[in-house]
Formats: sequence, structure tokens, C-alpha cells
Amino acid sequence: MRPHPNDHVVIIGGGIGGLLAAHALAGRFKRVTIIERDRYPSESSSLTPPPRRGVPQSRCVHLLMAAGAAAFEELMPGWSDEMGARGAGPFDASADTLLHFTAGGLPRSPSGITAYACSRTLLESVLRGGLAEKSTVQVRESQKVVGLLGDPLSERVIGVRTIGQHAAGAAILLADLVVDASGARSILPHWIAGLRDGVGSQLQMTVVESRTQYVSRWFHIESADAPDWHYCSVAPGIHTAFRSAMMLRAEENRWAVVLLAPADETPPCDDRSFAEFIADLGNRELQQAFGRAKPVSPVFRYGFTSNRMKHFNSLTTWPQGLVAIGDSVCTLDPYFGLGMTLSARGTVLLRKCLDQQGVSFFALDFQKKLAELNLEPWRLATGRELDGRPLAGRAHLRRLYDQAPSRPEVAHAVLAVQHLLRPAETLMEVAL
Repeated sequence: MRPHPNDHVVIIGGGIGGLLAAHALAGRFKRVTIIERDRYPSESSSLTPPPRRGVPQSRCVHLLMAAGAAAFEELMPGWSDEMGARGAGPFDASADTLLHFTAGGLPRSPSGITAYACSRTLLESVLRGGLAEKSTVQVRESQKVVGLLGDPLSERVIGVRTIGQHAAGAAILLADLVVDASGARSILPHWIAGLRDGVGSQLQMTVVESRTQYVSRWFHIESADAPDWHYCSVAPGIHTAFRSAMMLRAEENRWAVVLLAPADETPPCDDRSFAEFIADLGNRELQQAFGRAKPVSPVFRYGFTSNRMKHFNSLTTWPQGLVAIGDSVCTLDPYFGLGMTLSARGTVLLRKCLDQQGVSFFALDFQKKLAELNLEPWRLATGRELDGRPLAGRAHLRRLYDQAPSRPEVAHAVLAVQHLLRPAETLMEVAL
């Protein structure tokens, strides 16, 4: 598609959401500028993936659901091949996993549901590598956006104000479109409130606390000692004292273990407590694989988790030339692995709106469509509607989860919902 005349898009944030947005918009604007407040880590041969400053979860393994993987490939054709070449190939969400629900383990059988697990460092490196081939894209590291620039004669954002490190090098960047992809710590409502009408002051937000905390650690397992699965998960329940664990194969013989504990419990912090936590779960396969793993990092603690939805779609007015995507709008409990998928699907929607309506598309209409798209992952992560009501049909769904370990067709249906390949309400059609 040919770029619109005389246009420039500024993307706030160079994380997963911002890099995906650059892929989506590079062929639709003459210039794309990503403003990233931190610096990306250098490539390393260390067994521990290097973290990125300012992104605490860069130390944790990242799981990409099937719908997210499809959206990544749509936004960056060849992405899956590059991931495979870098040692993070796909795995079947049923045949290549050990998933233990409260009622038992799911049967391992081919499902056609493809997922990925890797370090955040690798994921960002692959996305940045794809952008390096696009001459119209510029990434400005160690730059910080400090506000929006509004047109005094219209309700429109026309750029951003930036500063460099140590508050040096203040500058103004004009843009036909500004995309906020700055993540969960976005202060976009504050910036909007600073514009002429202060509409950001009307913003409402829904918060559902998960009441869990988690820790993670990187391990190395020699290829000859590696299990025949990519992902093992033990769901929280009464029999595990509401604890949970995940072990995932990443790239370069790297494995990651993530442990989740209730909010009133002290999570593991050293070798002994880490091993005791896993032993107490009583899962033989997980314990055997863990016994062959050599720790190559400290134990990283991430604290409490929550789900947050900013209701930009409910504002009566919204400046043109501005959109918010990804965690800037909706932040989900990392346990469910839906965050990157939510960002990728939102970016695909943004590109579709641009293709259909051009750069002058109605920005508030996009935010409303994005809110509808985010509703399904919100329900999966919280088990609630936005107004706090429990989801309908919970008894039927509970019985399906109980039957999934003995019925592959039910297990595949449940997994398809978890990977956002089919709406949750379609599970009501699955016969008991």
C-alpha cells in the first residue's frame, strides 16, 4: 500500500507492542519513529538472557499463544521462520505439553494449536531485526516522551515532546499519528488531561487483583537430558495449596521455571526453597525435569499481579491523531500468557482501520473496537465481566474442565479458547 502524502507516525515505547506497531505501519507511512526511553541489551552468549532496563518482566520467559503467533506472522511475514532459526521453534499446545488441571492431566494428542516460548530478549531482537530492513523506520533509544503536542485550533494531537537522558536535548516531533505503546506504566490519561479540554480526567479504570505473586529462574538442560515436552504446567487448586508452576523450553537449551504463590505466602528465594516448592506440588514429570536442570540465574521476584482495563472507549471526546494499544489500555495477569497476543491483535486491528479509512480514521471509534476485542482475553484472565459479574455458564465450563483429561476433543476445545482461537461462549455448545 502506498504511504499517505506527507505523513509521519510516532510510536511511544519500543517494547513488544511498539515494535509490532512499527511493523504494521511501516508500509503505510513515509516515516515511522519509535521513541524508547531505555536501551536494548547487546547480544550475549550467556546462558542467561540479558534483561532490559526498565522492563522487570524482561527477566521472565514469555509464552505466546496461538492467536498471537498468527498475528505476529501477519505483521512480520517470516517471523516464525526466524524464531525457528534462532532456536525457538513452535510447539503443539497439546501434543508437546504436560498440562495438569485440577481434575488431572490433559491427554497429549496433536491439536494443530501452535504456540511459542522464548526470552523477551530474543523476541525483541527478532522484531527489531525485521525493522532493520525497513529504511523508513527509526528507533530513538534513551529518549523519553514527556507530553503530547495539541493543535490549538482543533481537537487533534499533532506530535510529542521528548527529552534525552538526564533531561537533556528537549525536542518536538510533529506527527500525523501518535501511537501510545508505552505499556502498563503509561501516563497517557495525564497527558490527555493536559490538552485543551482535559478529557483524561474523566477516565475510568477497572482493576481486578489476582492476589498472587510469582518468581522465575533460568536453567540449562543438555539436549540429551531434555524431556520430550516443551511446556509443563501445574494449575493452582486445593491439592496444591493454590500454588502453581510452569516449566518451559526456550531457545539455546534454555529452560525457565515460573512459580506462583498466594499473596499471603512468602515465595521461594533460594535453591532450597525453590526445590521444596516444586516437590510440594507432587508432580512427578515436573520434578524429574527440574532435577536435570542447572540454574544459571538468580531467582527473580515480581510481586503481586493484577488486571487493569482503562476505559478510553467510554470517553465522550478523544483527540484525533492519537491511539493507545496493548498494555497502555489493558494489562492482564502474566500467568495466562495473553498480554502479547492482546497487543498483536490490537495492532492488526489498527492496521485494518488505517487501510479502510486512511490516516484520518476516527480514533475514538478505534478505541471502542479495541475495547470489544480486548473483552475476551479480559474474561479469560479475570473470570468476570467488566462490571464485576461472574461469567455465565460457569457450572457447565467447570464440568468441561473436569472432563478434559479423559476426552481429547474437549481438551482441544478448551485449549482453543485459551489460545483465543474460538470464543469462550462456544464451549457451551460442547456436549458433556
